[in-house]
Amino acid sequence: MKDLAYDAGLQIIGIDRPGYGLSTFNPRKKLQDFNLDVNSLTDHLGIEQFGVLGWSGGGVFALAYLACYPEHVTKALIAGTPALPFDVSNAHNMPFAGFIIRIPFLGFLAMERMSNQVLRANGDILAFLRSRQGKQMLHACSRSDLKYFSNPEWMTLMYQSMAEAFRQGTGIKAVRVEHRAFMKPWVFSFSRIPAGKLFIWHGSEDKTCRVANAYLIAKSVLGSQLEIFEGAGHCVMFDNFGKLGKLLGSQ
Repeated sequence: MKDLAYDAGLQIIGIDRPGYGLSTFNPRKKLQDFNLDVNSLTDHLGIEQFGVLGWSGGGVFALAYLACYPEHVTKALIAGTPALPFDVSNAHNMPFAGFIIRIPFLGFLAMERMSNQVLRANGDILAFLRSRQGKQMLHACSRSDLKYFSNPEWMTLMYQSMAEAFRQGTGIKAVRVEHRAFMKPWVFSFSRIPAGKLFIWHGSEDKTCRVANAYLIAKSVLGSQLEIFEGAGHCVMFDNFGKLGKLLGSQ
């Protein structure tokens, strides 16, 4: 990300959603509740217009912000993002996502187990990649994504980020709240989004969030620009940093 910011002349600001990192947990009822946090920060920093980037589940919140405040957004890019309502059968390859809604108690246990795995993996990435859990994770990856998930250096950065999300113990509750919101249809209109402002990227071989989701979002947002990357997986954004920098850096 440092190289991306430097090469494209971007200032990148990442915001922890409520319950992740050191952000205070807040049992949000609607996706767009997070918009108020974004506005509070940008008002404080004196930023009137900015680009929005969301990867995977984060793309849902990026789209929610664009739909409600298109006047603040220069361009928005979402990559590997699920359409709502979240369909576990084709939108996620991890069983805990369905448990969170259908069987909340099992969902909590699954998330607790996952957070413990994250913390253990963060302590020794090489040992994790050799473990049964690590091998299962690699087996579930697309061929394109394997170059990232089998790379100890990249995995160290990813698991440090994930461990940071769980650092204060409210990350599990935050995941549950968000997945419950994901299981519902969009609760706002896309009609205010100007044509040409939303860019949708998706890998054709994405096993974490199936490519069908990208087509559903593009169909819902008139004038959006959809690009399917043949052979790419869930990490399509990381394969195209140069293109990403040009897109967000050109205002």
